[in-house]
Amino acid sequence: MKYLINDEMGLTQCCIIILCFASVFSKSINISSCGESETQPLIEIGSKYYLINSATAMNWFNAALYCRNYDMDLAVIESAAEMNALSSYLTTNEGYVSLYFWLGVTDLAEKRKFMSLKDGRPVLYAKWVKGQPNDAGQNENCVHLQAFDKIFYMTVKNCMSYFHTICEVRQSKKTCDMWDLKKFMER
Repeated sequence: MKYLINDEMGLTQCCIIILCFASVFSKSINISSCGESETQPLIEIGSKYYLINSATAMNWFNAALYCRNYDMDLAVIESAAEMNALSSYLTTNEGYVSLYFWLGVTDLAEKRKFMSLKDGRPVLYAKWVKGQPNDAGQNENCVHLQAFDKIFYMTVKNCMSYFHTICEVRQSKKTCDMWDLKKFMER
């Protein structure tokens, strides 16, 4: 059996199909650090996959870069159902209730206009804790999750504060068709 790409199927098409195949079956990512490699599980919560970093605290900008490093975005909660699912997961898993987690939402561009970092659009959903957003000290521009009475809410903090990170897998614009995969495997 030859493993050559024929003229009929270009290198670009082959790479696209392989990437689609990888994204359909991948449920974890590899994290390499100092020559060591470990697999970090992606957690399916509701209809999204998340990477929850509870080991290292960082400022909002570094959290955004951390997620981008794995071709992900800081999580943006888009509905009450998603907020409830994520809050439920975080409160039922040991150790998460006491942590604060950065989200991909900010009003850095325009005060009181909270935008999604992943697509630059205004956020359509927010579950603010009572009294938020309040911009205490006039330098609170980045949104994070914080538990109050074992329920997570959104609050704003100074972007240079150190919190943990929740990344979400980017939603692909085009899903791979199983027919294309079948044709690829046959070739």
